[in-house]
Amino acid sequence: MATLHAARIISSGNEILQGLYPDTNAQRFSRILLESGFRVISHAVAPDDASELRGILTHALGGCSLVVVNGGLGPTEDDVNREVIAQVTGRSLVFDERSATMMRKRFHARGIEMPERNLKQAYVPEGAIILHNHWGTAAGFLVPGSAEQPAVIALPGPPSECVPMLKRAIEKHFEELFPLRSIRYIHTLHLAMIPESTINERVAHLFNADPDSEVTLLAGRGHIRMRVISSAGDLEAARLRALRIAEEASSLIGADYIFAEGPENASLDETVLKIMQANGSTLSLAESCTGGWIAKRLTDFAGSSATLLAGFVTYSNESKTRELGVPAELIERCGAVSEEVVRAMAEGARRVSGSDYSVAVSGVAGPGGGSTEKPVGTVWFAVSGPEATHSLKLRFPGDRETVRMWSVNQSLDMLRRVLTGAPVTPEIPALIPPKPR
Repeated sequence: MATLHAARIISSGNEILQGLYPDTNAQRFSRILLESGFRVISHAVAPDDASELRGILTHALGGCSLVVVNGGLGPTEDDVNREVIAQVTGRSLVFDERSATMMRKRFHARGIEMPERNLKQAYVPEGAIILHNHWGTAAGFLVPGSAEQPAVIALPGPPSECVPMLKRAIEKHFEELFPLRSIRYIHTLHLAMIPESTINERVAHLFNADPDSEVTLLAGRGHIRMRVISSAGDLEAARLRALRIAEEASSLIGADYIFAEGPENASLDETVLKIMQANGSTLSLAESCTGGWIAKRLTDFAGSSATLLAGFVTYSNESKTRELGVPAELIERCGAVSEEVVRAMAEGARRVSGSDYSVAVSGVAGPGGGSTEKPVGTVWFAVSGPEATHSLKLRFPGDRETVRMWSVNQSLDMLRRVLTGAPVTPEIPALIPPKPR
């Protein structure tokens, strides 16, 4: 039967503890190990100090099959990891001539004479599997585990070196070192403009329905990821297990809330662009409270110029009239934040630009500017297309940036719904209702 091994990650470096750099390598390693049949149960950060690292490493050796130690393999005095790992695992350090030769060639190719100090990087614990560095200088190594202690793998700090080194070690050595290792498959549902609590109410039973699967909700402002991670003895069995859970979740939540599924890195803006590119349709924008944020999101992607014809940031009432042709009398009578004006903005942008579709947004982002009739967080949206103009009002909680971010995602999702024929007015409102006074 396949086994899901536990792993711990230790990153070393004073710069991490000083807050100068985030520990992004631990994040990268966790994802790689997750996909390779490991359950990462802890992250730790150690300073460049032998005594502190020794204590952290000794503690980490309990209750797991693998410890990954990152950094501290350089040539300087504060690079102490190889010595500490050798000591804790009860091994002496030995010199690896091949690693030294690779380092010399690397320096020679750059036209630099290698300092003798760099030879420190060619020492590894006796009996360890040497992970030769084809991307830098310091050799990594893998100390095989035993009945008394887990395997320990040491990797250099630069991501360009440690990431490919870890992947190669997994490919070449893990099958033998960790027999019957489970294979994990990750399937992510990307949901737009639905409260996390609503999702939880509808799929709560799925969180513990399968002992070989993990279901996690990752909440954002207008974008929630529901990640399903399933384990099995082979990839196809793990994939089918994850898909069964994802399909049930989709039917319970409502397929129209799911704008993408499968990969982890999908986004509303890219999804909308792909739909419009596939249809050959064009778009214009009329933004007020979002200040060009929607246009920025869409133009982050190469090739967006074929879809986005124009973007108008009509922040003042005068610009709404001048650029989009919204009647001044209409603004005076209904106010800039109103259904009538936002519809006129969308239709004006579409008319002026000649686009197939247009999106308009106008709201009170705060912190000031609200009223009893239109409190802070009130936002009107409109999408105009060849067949009709649709409008929607929502009220979002939070500070100015939060209201604007919700508004950007709502604008993109409303356009997605129009393009795909999904209900434009969602069954579940995206906003969190304000507390009663």
